[in-house]
Amino acid sequence: MPRALDGITVIDVSGGVAGGLATMMLCDNGARVIRIESPEGAPERLQPVYRMLDRGKESVFLDLATALASLEATVESAGSGSPLEVFGALIEMADVLIDSYSPSSPYQTLVDYSRLAASNPGLVRCSITAYGPVGPDRDEPALDDLVMARTGVLASQPSFRPGPVHVVHPIPSVGAAMLATQGTVAALFAREKTGRGRHVNTSLMAGVLANSPKAKGESLKAWSGRQQRPTGDWPFYSVFKCQDGEWIQLGCIHDGFVNQTVDALGIREKLSGFKVGTRYAQPSEEDRAKVYDVVAEAFTTRPMAEWTAVLEEADVPYAPVLTMEDAKSDPQAIHNEMFLEVEDPELGHTTQAGLPVKLLATPGAVRGPAPTLGEQTEAVLSQLRVNGTRSQEDRGRGSKTLDPPPLDGVKVLAIDNVIAGPWATRLLADLGADVVKLEPPTGEISRPSGSSQFSSFNSNKRCVAINGKEPEGREVVRKLAAWADVISENMRPGAAARIGLGPDDLAQLNPDVVYCHITGFGSEGPHSHRPGLDPLAQAMTGLQWAQAGPGNPPVYLGMLAPADYVGAMLGAVATVLALFARARSGVGQRAETCLLNSGILIAFMGLDRRGDHGQYGRHALSRLYETKDGWLYVVAESEPEWVAICSVLGRADLRDDARFSTSTARRDNDVALAKEIEQSFSERGVEEWVTVLKQVSVPCAVAVERYDEGFFSDPQAIANRMISAHDDSPLGAVKFSTRLVDFSDTEDAASWVTPLLGTHNREVLAQLGYSEDQVEELYRKNIVNTDEGESKG
Repeated sequence: MPRALDGITVIDVSGGVAGGLATMMLCDNGARVIRIESPEGAPERLQPVYRMLDRGKESVFLDLATALASLEATVESAGSGSPLEVFGALIEMADVLIDSYSPSSPYQTLVDYSRLAASNPGLVRCSITAYGPVGPDRDEPALDDLVMARTGVLASQPSFRPGPVHVVHPIPSVGAAMLATQGTVAALFAREKTGRGRHVNTSLMAGVLANSPKAKGESLKAWSGRQQRPTGDWPFYSVFKCQDGEWIQLGCIHDGFVNQTVDALGIREKLSGFKVGTRYAQPSEEDRAKVYDVVAEAFTTRPMAEWTAVLEEADVPYAPVLTMEDAKSDPQAIHNEMFLEVEDPELGHTTQAGLPVKLLATPGAVRGPAPTLGEQTEAVLSQLRVNGTRSQEDRGRGSKTLDPPPLDGVKVLAIDNVIAGPWATRLLADLGADVVKLEPPTGEISRPSGSSQFSSFNSNKRCVAINGKEPEGREVVRKLAAWADVISENMRPGAAARIGLGPDDLAQLNPDVVYCHITGFGSEGPHSHRPGLDPLAQAMTGLQWAQAGPGNPPVYLGMLAPADYVGAMLGAVATVLALFARARSGVGQRAETCLLNSGILIAFMGLDRRGDHGQYGRHALSRLYETKDGWLYVVAESEPEWVAICSVLGRADLRDDARFSTSTARRDNDVALAKEIEQSFSERGVEEWVTVLKQVSVPCAVAVERYDEGFFSDPQAIANRMISAHDDSPLGAVKFSTRLVDFSDTEDAASWVTPLLGTHNREVLAQLGYSEDQVEELYRKNIVNTDEGESKG
């Protein structure tokens, strides 16, 4: 079967997880990825994670240092067959170039977009940096731990001790990879219309914001602060220990699920007199603590297997807390084909993550294992000699005027709620799509919270409020479905059919629509009927045990919600892939992903990042240290960095100590080394340490606190225009994070604050052909609804 990116050629000169994961996603969906490597290879290329990231790619030796030297000397000095000439030939045959050079790297000259576009105007270059192309931190190291420290992630996560914690899951790189994939494919989609490529920019900092978007406003409720219990704060959204020592995670997001759980646990009488609340309307701290204790005590009365049967029967959102090894035997994960057995030429038999995105008409597939170093060099160079480069006659850049955003003109109907669905369509809106959010007359479940989260997820969209349970409302929904290029929803399988948008309905209404469905566990399979939420996917895929650290109970990452956010980004990736396929074939299709797949992908990415019992870090030379007035994350893994840190600490004795004299000795005596270094760091302030460590090129970063507020005055965010400010919205003055993917020669996408419920009813209904009198009749019958702030007519 055809794949979405068949015929697309990608040149990969990136390093690190973000570029590797982005090009793996492109490769799995049909692109030919040629990875440029030096004869000695990157030190990490034989690690299991990197072997997975390189699967299906071609490895070609090319000395880019010599190519750069030739370019700087003058192009004419490069002879026939020189590295510079070969690189130029590769660029001319390519559709995409992916790089991760820092903004001040000399290699920026080699990959300068204006120079490359002169020979290949259709080229899409995607650059992944640490913090963006400009700003005071633009050349800081692109290391996940430091970026998470710098952007407040480590200080906002739950722990068994005070202070920030090491986060196992590399969310900056995973987020940047998803953004790079979205941006690259969106640029290819736009190229189908214009013939012109673009320079796409994203960063690890943007990857963090894609996993924790920011918003603040006069009338918005802050959704921040540190989760107090590592197992969860709200009783019906926490993880509990059963009689047999196994753990169960609850995910009751509304009062219906809460009531079902109360009855299933048999605790209604014990809760009399307490206010139980919901996820978005939590009770007082006193009531919450007492309710928590009642729920926790109930779970201790039966083993996990008995409770899972009871909860399953009651349709309670729950999940057993599994390790990643346990997850490999989960029937839904097996049904989703999320664990692939691959024979690797370097490592032998390996287990890798399957394809987290499923396109039904153009399904992806793994081409094969990762290549050996330089395996395809001769074949690729021979192809260049035989075929030459592709003609560029019909791909000129033409006008110097700015192009519209890449998804300009794409119409999206968003039927979504909470996080994964709304964030996926917000990402599409940021790429230029016209997103209309469809809500019931009372609003989607998280709207009443009035939180900064809800505002983040739903900015840059239009909103209509329709009663789809009534025939007239169902007809409006059907007209919206016929209008859309994309329908994106995250309801349980089968729910869309109840409002007239089942597969048979769409086959008549809009057969060429791109239909993106984000579910909890998949649209089919043994668990597909279950309610699906982020904490359940965290539990089932091993994320909670991985974050806990050895010897600790599982940790529910409530502030991070990794399965939700990455699931949302996968939904956006699936949508742009399907749009690109439709642009070339004229045929729409169904695209799917789920939170379970998202969690499994994240779990694989964190395999080499497990922390210690105290959740300080991976080892003594890559971990958090408390200073006199704050916390510092230090990464000093190379021998020169070890020497430098001993010098800065004034601890030459550590270098001479037989316990620490070699990397092997340091690993064997890690706990002792951490104690020695810990004492030294406690003697000075954090900013002083940052200054002296940077002077000797030891990577480090302050573990920033309260970044939800600090983001809006962050010079790096301001320099990269990552803040959208609106002073006169219906919600008052509001600011939110934006521009996580930036495009050259492109107009900014329109930006506005999350609308009130039904704000755009009249506007959208008029576009669908309704007269003013017909709209008034819909209001009179309560088929449509508008929140306070706009006249109902």
